[in-house]
Amino acid sequence: MLKLLSRGLLVFTSLITIQLLVSLSQGLISSPSDKAGGETIVEDQSVDRVRMIQEYLSSDSSLDRIDVLTATAHELQDLLTNGSVSSVDLVHIYLRQIESHNHKGLKLNAVISVAPIDLLIENAKALDRERAAGNVRSPLHGIPILVKDNIVTDSALGMDTTSGSFAFRGVKTKKNSPVVDRLVKAGLIIIGKANLSEWAGHKGYCLTTGWSAVGGQTQSPYVEGGVRAGDKFIGHSTPCGSSSGNAVGLAAGFSPLSLGTETDGSVLQPAGRASVYALKATVGVIPTDGTSPSGPFSDSLGPMAKDPEDLASLMGILMETNFSTSLTDSWKGQRVAFVNPDDWELGAFVCNRDEDLLVKQRSELRAQIDKIEKDGAKVVRDVNVAKTFDLEFEGKCGLEAIWDYEFPGALAKFFDFYQDSSIKTLQDLIQFNNDHPDLELPKGKIVVSIITALHANLFPNLDQANPQGLLTDALEPGYSKDQYEKAKAYIRGEGKATFDSIFLEQGVDVVAGPLDGRIVSTAACAGYPACVVPLGYAPNTYGRAYGVTAVAAAGGEGKLIEFMSAWAASNPGLWQPPPLVVNWDPKKSSVL
Repeated sequence: MLKLLSRGLLVFTSLITIQLLVSLSQGLISSPSDKAGGETIVEDQSVDRVRMIQEYLSSDSSLDRIDVLTATAHELQDLLTNGSVSSVDLVHIYLRQIESHNHKGLKLNAVISVAPIDLLIENAKALDRERAAGNVRSPLHGIPILVKDNIVTDSALGMDTTSGSFAFRGVKTKKNSPVVDRLVKAGLIIIGKANLSEWAGHKGYCLTTGWSAVGGQTQSPYVEGGVRAGDKFIGHSTPCGSSSGNAVGLAAGFSPLSLGTETDGSVLQPAGRASVYALKATVGVIPTDGTSPSGPFSDSLGPMAKDPEDLASLMGILMETNFSTSLTDSWKGQRVAFVNPDDWELGAFVCNRDEDLLVKQRSELRAQIDKIEKDGAKVVRDVNVAKTFDLEFEGKCGLEAIWDYEFPGALAKFFDFYQDSSIKTLQDLIQFNNDHPDLELPKGKIVVSIITALHANLFPNLDQANPQGLLTDALEPGYSKDQYEKAKAYIRGEGKATFDSIFLEQGVDVVAGPLDGRIVSTAACAGYPACVVPLGYAPNTYGRAYGVTAVAAAGGEGKLIEFMSAWAASNPGLWQPPPLVVNWDPKKSSVL
């Protein structure tokens, strides 16, 4: 069997070395163990930062009572309000956890870069002063957050925005993306940038989820031993993606909140594998300017959190809406339809079939459905939702062809957020990768794009698959302008119709089912909001987590928050923090 992960030494060009040195001056850069198939490229020991964290936290032992694995943002906000902690305290507490398990300890590789500690402390002090003066900007004032590294942050915040590519290491940005401005305005502290599937999964057919050239392979905190050699695109040992680092960092206690992007499951899938709550917004309701795209047809953003209350607060900031009334903690009055769990599972070409796990997942979901009905919700069982591979247009996968058509133009607009970058077009990016193959074009990855696997011929020799095939394919879209417009109308119409018919005919507000069944892909066709909630864990399948997804009509984020709120309230003992982190022996770590 071909190996999923390969190792070897990398050779730098002088250009890349210069870019890395520039990045080193900005903050904590990544030093993953699997970078472009090679060993560690750069290791920033940052002894001074570690010493600062140690000295600060050792001066107040009471801060050790904050458990970063379980603490929610609203619990931290209560502590900030009563003066038990400060935002400066929180910065040091979460930096310690990042230092302990990002590139040391469990080596999760969830964070590509961390803002310089002096900038973080300066920002936290300013927010603490505002609080003391009676100015609290939002329910998340002074709370740290991880932002996916394809969401542009102003260089003044001290971090690159690389999308996982060396093409943008050390390249300055002109300004924040609009969504980052909303976070800053609300008083959140952007503590770091999360690792991801490079270019949000829109790079190559043969790259494992959670891998980027800059950040290396993100590892799940629930899977002992990490990604297995030979595992598939979204195999049981993978973290899923593309917002892999966001979900892993949140679960591992690197921050209490996280913000990712989604085109087709990129927020919800990794959130489910990390046993956290997540909510993808209706396409178009949150500005996606300044986020590396697949295309406007299905691109959206999605927050992740440890509970629905935090998620409601963060989504409220992103959408500039108040969702507090949706936190009902009750199933009474809710109207939910469920697909037949037996009809939905991951294809064997992207994830090895595990019959025992399927039986466990389906049994647990059916028990939940019975409980939801008993607790007062209207429940409709076994509704039919169209699957993505049923939604073709003129013999092609509609979604993939639409993305190929939109991607070059959307990417050029994204590049406009950078200053003096030599990369202006998709062709420039492809050429950069060709010029730096040791960094950007790893060999030996044997997984393939899920959409390609569903609709195209699998490569006869996967080791020869083009690791930037999704980029090169977009140079020659499969649709003309007229076909593209017709495909958009058809795929959007069919996606909406499959859900709308259920909403109307069954009199429900939400359609739910197994996350592993890719209902999220059909939601992407519709442009509808979707969420994920934890369901359980598979001790016999690497310990991986799994969840349940739910979809509402456009603008139905409030209904999904109601669903998540009731789910959490009725399952108080279901969620478990990652045992690998909980049981970690500090003596194994040389950092803190």
